[in-house]
Amino acid sequence: MKQSDFIGTAKLLRLYLRRDRIILPIWISLALMVIVGQVSFVKGMADWKIFITELSESPLTSALLGPVVPLSIEGAILWRGLLQASITVMIGAAFTMIRHTRTEETSGRNELILGRPVGRYANLSAALILSYGGSFLAGLLTAVYFMGIGFAGSGSLLAGLTLAASGFMFAGIGGLCAQIFSHSGSARGAVFGIYGLTMVAMVTNNMGGGSTGWAWLAPESWFRITLPFEGNLAWPLLIFIVLSALPMMISYMLLGRRDMGVGLIIQKGGPANASPHLISPMAFAWRQHKGSILGWAIGMAYLGGIMGVGTPNISETMSSMFAQMNTSWAAAIVNLGNQEGFIAILIYILGLMAGLSVFAITTVQNLWQEEKEHYADMLLSRPVSRFKWMGSYLTVAFVGSVLILLTLGLASGLGWSIASGEFNHFPRVLVMSLSKIPSVWTIIGIATLLYGWLPRIGSVLNWLILGTFIFIEMLWEVGIVGWSALQWTPFAYAHYSIPIHELSIVPLIVLVIIAMGLTWLGFVGFRRRSIG
Repeated sequence: MKQSDFIGTAKLLRLYLRRDRIILPIWISLALMVIVGQVSFVKGMADWKIFITELSESPLTSALLGPVVPLSIEGAILWRGLLQASITVMIGAAFTMIRHTRTEETSGRNELILGRPVGRYANLSAALILSYGGSFLAGLLTAVYFMGIGFAGSGSLLAGLTLAASGFMFAGIGGLCAQIFSHSGSARGAVFGIYGLTMVAMVTNNMGGGSTGWAWLAPESWFRITLPFEGNLAWPLLIFIVLSALPMMISYMLLGRRDMGVGLIIQKGGPANASPHLISPMAFAWRQHKGSILGWAIGMAYLGGIMGVGTPNISETMSSMFAQMNTSWAAAIVNLGNQEGFIAILIYILGLMAGLSVFAITTVQNLWQEEKEHYADMLLSRPVSRFKWMGSYLTVAFVGSVLILLTLGLASGLGWSIASGEFNHFPRVLVMSLSKIPSVWTIIGIATLLYGWLPRIGSVLNWLILGTFIFIEMLWEVGIVGWSALQWTPFAYAHYSIPIHELSIVPLIVLVIIAMGLTWLGFVGFRRRSIG
């Protein structure tokens, strides 16, 4: 490496800061928000020790969250809050790296930049500084917040640095995946795959008591190694930094040895002649998305089956404690019962709030990706109308979401029924899952509208709108806003707090009509604007 290889890093960093002026604050503040939510959750309980002890008796909860260490109010907050915050920072840092490296190369913008007096490593270095800086800021804000609510300074600082270290690790992994794969979607998929492996290590560690060697392989569990507010072990931070530096060093090595525009794994070309089955736009769209839909369905079947089987282990003795909590969600759990409330919340999260909403947005955004890479031009130069091309993708999005929700309902309903020996749970859980269809379709409609009229900023606006919906949901759960505010989101009309036999069909029909209206407006916008 020469000094000239890094020329232009500062200017690119300023450019990336400007481009990420919305996305960067979102994932940084989201990490802090989940911790604030956990503080409200723990402090809202009359006796959090009894509650968590009861909750930890469930094998599923114990495997996912592990024991509380230390057994104090600080430990109860780290127990779930720092775990979720770490996941947010890990994914945010990795995606920031991919966005400013692989995506820039795929679009050809990186070649334009390198045509200027800019060093070969400037792009990667600027993205790295941005991802590391975002992770560090998330950790710093967390430490300041902990000290602000009266926690010890040393433990607060260590918790914040541990959170930052998890982001450093995945920033390096994101940079490495960007060098290996030729397409940004493949790089993001690889990040999710690696994150899944860390989850396996985390669960194995939790099942082994929470302090085994597996924790080193799971950055979201690194706080179990540094032990903030108990042992306050700072030396593991040095090892975390070394571990984080390894993938980044490999990234620099690969960048210096590979051709610009391609990854280490060269994408294979297709056959010279297409299959007769791809003769229609619909068949082509299905061919492109069937792997994604299958992956989502398998994931939902796995998670739904596990949580269904684990549902009978949820103790009903916690209802008295929920009754003492002055929150809307606790009242809903009392009304539903602990077991039904547990599975209703998980289906709500997986099937709508943080699950299928992501599928809906990313599937519609593939239209813009095809347009940017000029694949849409190639298809539309054939006897294929804009309506047929866009309609084929949207049909896959609408039908695919139904298939995935059906899989989630079948797996979780069967899991609960088989484990409990009572098959009357099955139809109730299946309807719970299918009731999320109108809300997911509304999100598809919003994404279609933004793609049709504002394709260049539609991606950012989509995630911003979804983030706003989730933020309103969190404000409702801690009692800051009322139900009338939640009704401005599509979440309210298939909400977990409404018993499935009391769910009104009329608002769901209205949501379907709104989704179809938004989709039609998206078609109108796409027909009127220029491609590209």
